[in-house]
Amino acid sequence: MQRRMTFGVLVGALAAAGTARAAASDAIREVLEESLKLKKGVTLHLHGQTISIVVTSIGLEYVEGRNQQHSRIVVRISAIDAAAMA
Repeated sequence: MQRRMTFGVLVGALAAAGTARAAASDAIREVLEESLKLKKGVTLHLHGQTISIVVTSIGLEYVEGRNQQHSRIVVRISAIDAAAMA
């Protein structure tokens, strides 16, 4: 009985973590879409690094942008830890 209960708690915790990750991903996607719509810059935080871009297109898995140094920057959306727009 104890093993079944532990398994149920584990499954519930994993489902909650997946839901939280999906909500965070949706929030990041909203910021990226707003940057695309308003043509405003966005700062992406990836593994302790920051990249400032203006979003030029958004795909299912990747976002494409540009900045003053580079004409084309492609970033995997799942790799983005945070996104900030001024």
